[in-house]
Amino acid sequence: MIGTPRMKKKYWLFLILIIPLGSSRPIVEVQYHTYDIFVAENNIGKVTASKNVNGSMTTYSVQTNLSFKLLETYDVNYQLSSTYKNNYLVESALKNMVNGSLQDNVHIKWDGTQYTGQANQKNILIKEKINQSIAKLYFQEPVDVKRVFSEKYMSFENITTDTPGDYVLHLGDGNKSHYIYNNKVCTDVISTKSFFKIQFKLRP
Repeated sequence: MIGTPRMKKKYWLFLILIIPLGSSRPIVEVQYHTYDIFVAENNIGKVTASKNVNGSMTTYSVQTNLSFKLLETYDVNYQLSSTYKNNYLVESALKNMVNGSLQDNVHIKWDGTQYTGQANQKNILIKEKINQSIAKLYFQEPVDVKRVFSEKYMSFENITTDTPGDYVLHLGDGNKSHYIYNNKVCTDVISTKSFFKIQFKLRP
């Protein structure tokens, strides 16, 4: 029980002071997109993409699991995670396993003046700040974006558009990927490979 009026006044002043402190914690926002993977009419796996916002930090993650057969069977596990602070990339990691064998292993980090790290056991140094990379495309339509950074190729790749909502990413191996948006949501990713097309289709 609170005593004198003077004590009551101090109590309410104390509450006024501490409530803003408790409410100033970073707001955490998490979004998920799940895509089915198709080659022709065959469902061969899925992609799980997530966006985690915590204050000034945003992490985009993409995990792909698929299995398909051409001349032989391929089991692919692809993981990509990119963290941004105030809209600039501060850290990114990529790991790609095919039939249990490590194909790509990349980790870069911003040290205040440049990105350093390793890509498949080679030292990496990138001086240009990155504000758009592959994982971000699953959650943000690249309006007016001309280049997208690829962790796989360790380079900036051109992105173009001729049709509203359809953006073409020109990859380092000569292939192309279409990122298709409906009401600013990425609904399809269609990649052209040497002998086939592969489509990621957003689940309803």
